[in-house]
Amino acid sequence: MKLLKVSLPILAATIIGGCAQNTQQDNYLEASFELCNTEVNLYSVSDDGRVRIVCKDGAKFALNSEKTLDIMRDINIDYCNGEGLGQFSESRKYYSFKCKSGTLLNINK
Repeated sequence: MKLLKVSLPILAATIIGGCAQNTQQDNYLEASFELCNTEVNLYSVSDDGRVRIVCKDGAKFALNSEKTLDIMRDINIDYCNGEGLGQFSESRKYYSFKCKSGTLLNINK
């Protein structure tokens, strides 16, 4: 399992540095900052491609695939009014998430 401790200045430098091509990991990392709305304390990718993100404010996300990022963004807008997600996990049948306001929901895939 790869672990990456990241700060906002490092991410900004990477983006400003003009990486011509985003890798899948870059996309996850970028989305993690968007969904955390704060610094990312831990970003890990397991050998099977599962991604775990822990935000500075304690929010936690577990993603099965890159497609999940779009779903998380939609959930943030549709169910959390864009305030951010406090927790997110994915199973075979459900998405479980908690909005930063405290609302906890499970929705079918």
